[in-house]
Amino acid sequence: MGLPLNPPADSARSARHALSLIATARPPAFITTIAREVHRYNAAQANSQSQQNVHTTTLARAKTEILRVIDILIEKMPGDVVDLLVEVMDIIMYCIEGSLVKKKGLQECFPAICKFYMVGYCDRSHRIAVGARQGSVALYDVRTGKCQNIHGHKGPITAVSFAPDGRYLATYSNADSHISFWQMNTSLLGSIGMLNSAPQLRCIKTYQVPPVQPASPGSQNHLKLARLIWTSNRNVILMAHDGKEHRFMV
Repeated sequence: MGLPLNPPADSARSARHALSLIATARPPAFITTIAREVHRYNAAQANSQSQQNVHTTTLARAKTEILRVIDILIEKMPGDVVDLLVEVMDIIMYCIEGSLVKKKGLQECFPAICKFYMVGYCDRSHRIAVGARQGSVALYDVRTGKCQNIHGHKGPITAVSFAPDGRYLATYSNADSHISFWQMNTSLLGSIGMLNSAPQLRCIKTYQVPPVQPASPGSQNHLKLARLIWTSNRNVILMAHDGKEHRFMV
């Protein structure tokens, strides 16, 4: 408000500014460091003796600030963020309450992450899919907070998208020139989040697709190569950046 700051407030402002500078100077270091802290926090939370301290840790108090910095990185340095998209989603899932995502959806809770074609959210099943650079798919259950990784492609995943009814997930990798369709597990075990006892994805179809050529050489052109658009519960379009379409049916 333009008023003189007391020493603690001045230190807090300086630290906030310094954190932003560190993050933008070395995005991978910031993302991996925060992700490791989140994993350590989650491990401690699983320990019943640590339950009383979960809301008083420095990490818990910094949720809003962490999301602010992640938002800055996505806007200014998306090429660095996409290489660590699963770690970024781990951080977001920690900072935003699952009940809030379930109620409002990922697009409203954190719209910046939805700019990536490698991220998909299903309103029906409350699941988030994230395509990784290693070719795997990270599937998050918003209700339980659990995540399962499934190997899907031989190269970086270009786009993912859920069918409107949530029964299928389409994944596409321009690196291996394949589009795959996965059937979501609707069993009782899957519905209550027992990810270790019942795989949630089963590949039912795979098609080979001609690779999409980037518009021009550039570090960020691969982020918008192609996207997946469902026209019905069984039909999807692979839309390239140049407007070319490939249509598929599950």
